[in-house]
Amino acid sequence: MITREEAMKMVNEHLAKKNLVKHVLAVEAIMRALALRYGGDPEVWGMAGLLHDLGYERTFEDPENHGCVTMHLL
Repeated sequence: MITREEAMKMVNEHLAKKNLVKHVLAVEAIMRALALRYGGDPEVWGMAGLLHDLGYERTFEDPENHGCVTMHLL
C-alpha cells in the first residue's frame, strides 16, 4: 500500500479544485471513523476515502471511467 504522504502527493497532482481536495480529505476522515466503528483497518479505509475521486476531474464528462482512471494512476 502507498503511504498517506504519497497519496496526498497524488491528490495534489491530479485534483486542481480546492473544494474537491477538501471533499476527499473529509471522506478520508469519515472512512477512518467508519473503519473504527465496524472493525476495519482505518489506514486502508482512510486511503480509499482519500483516493476515491482521484480521476474525477479527468472523467467529469465520462463518469463510467471514473474509477478506471484512479486504478491506472495507482
